[in-house]
Amino acid sequence: MPAPDPDQVRSPEQLAAALNALRGDRSYKTLVRACPALRQSTVGDLLTGRSTPTAETVAAFLSACGLEQEAQRPWLAARERAASAGGSRPAGAIRVRTAVAGRLGVHPSIHGPDGGDGLPAYVLRDFDLDLRGSLRPGAFVLLRGGSSTGKTRALFEAVRDVVPDWWLTHADDDGVPGPRTVLWLDELQRTPVPPGRMRAILAAGAIAVGTLWPDEYDRRIAPRSPGQPDPYAGERELLRLARVIDVPEAFSPAERRRAELTATEDSRLRIALSSTDAGVTQVLAAGPELVRRWLHADSTDPRQCAGRALVTAALDARRAGVRGPVTCAFLVAAAPAYLSAAQRAAASANWLDGALGYATTRLHGAAACLTPVGDGMGVAAAYRTADYLHQHARRLRRTEPLPDAVWQALVDHHPQDTLNLADSADRRGRPDIARQLRARLPAAERLRHLLGGECHRALVSAVIRDGLDDTDEHVNASLAAGERWAELRERSDAGRPGAARHLVDGLARAGDLDAVRAEMHAGTPLAADRLRTAGM
Repeated sequence: MPAPDPDQVRSPEQLAAALNALRGDRSYKTLVRACPALRQSTVGDLLTGRSTPTAETVAAFLSACGLEQEAQRPWLAARERAASAGGSRPAGAIRVRTAVAGRLGVHPSIHGPDGGDGLPAYVLRDFDLDLRGSLRPGAFVLLRGGSSTGKTRALFEAVRDVVPDWWLTHADDDGVPGPRTVLWLDELQRTPVPPGRMRAILAAGAIAVGTLWPDEYDRRIAPRSPGQPDPYAGERELLRLARVIDVPEAFSPAERRRAELTATEDSRLRIALSSTDAGVTQVLAAGPELVRRWLHADSTDPRQCAGRALVTAALDARRAGVRGPVTCAFLVAAAPAYLSAAQRAAASANWLDGALGYATTRLHGAAACLTPVGDGMGVAAAYRTADYLHQHARRLRRTEPLPDAVWQALVDHHPQDTLNLADSADRRGRPDIARQLRARLPAAERLRHLLGGECHRALVSAVIRDGLDDTDEHVNASLAAGERWAELRERSDAGRPGAARHLVDGLARAGDLDAVRAEMHAGTPLAADRLRTAGM
């Protein structure tokens, strides 16, 4: 009699038949003696198909049949398929095993000299065991790491391995997913879920998985700044429900050894392992090439100059508070601000087509500086910046002020980002822009934000008048020695209000108003108020 094949199991009846074949001539009593966790009645239910057994029951039965843990995995997957067979399909959901990586946010890979259009072979990460063990009904698992570090690919591989026959749905689908459903939340900052809905989802037995950058996580989890609106109250509560697993920026020595073994069959991995520009996952996603294309455009080529201007305008818009794709109308209005008079004069009548061609070219087949977001067949209404490029530009242009024309283009062409842009303009010393933006808000909303600003200014005045609190003697001593500026800037950028206050007040007390002005252009809270108080 041929050995039973668990990969052929699709229903509870097929599971029972396959387990009976695996049992062979073992009696119920023999199985119970081999694994005391089993009872004869449980074995009977399992082998007759009267009910779908739990994963624990199947694992105990398999152990009693002499199967080691590795050999049990296809049987446990068979049990999941059988359990899912009768489940109703949530609206818009697909089976996990049929999901396409690119549609879930996995970055395309560079092309190698020997071809290879798909994803490179997956290299097991050190955190994979923890990740897979966390994927249990009722769990919310969040991978925290920078752009192009392999977060989304790791999630994709994990859910396909652990729950291949569950349903998969997205946050924007209506309703509360039921049991045996995976809620996919890649880039959680773009699709936050209300905490009440998340609790209902987890209580129903679904699994929620997501990714988030470290600074986005820190900004949302940080305590509320006194006297200011609290835009992250709901997301702070949501993140407290998550099991957070960190994804390092670079491969560990063990991960590199595993990659080297795999690279013998994949030239793309060999290229990534040999690169000194960035980590393995970043090179595979063409991250360093994106930076080079942006920064090293040919200054004598009008097409490349205009393309670089478009990319810089889009990056500055995102830095200033635009949360979604930037509109084409904004790019047209803002790009000239990043060109010299001679470069503007050299532009042709159809400069935009050439510039967009340069900015949207996919590098090594993997990624582009700008990716069009469609608004119909062949029509791009907006463009999204590459995440890796945004992270790099945010550091490189941290203290660069936005040109006046760019602020005005944001006012004119991004009404959907009014609140974010108004708060950003206030922090960056542009109250005139903030007033323009708030003027378009409904009266009640405008009053709430204006009162919040007045409370914030009153708090700043009190801090300046009364001096720093009793912890600041140590902080100022460290700052005077120049030991903590970088640390405070990093913590301030992560949304820590105390660090922002210490940084700005320390710089001001040291008399370095140029540095305070640079912090204002970086959007550091309190910097603009401090300069106003100083009469700058």
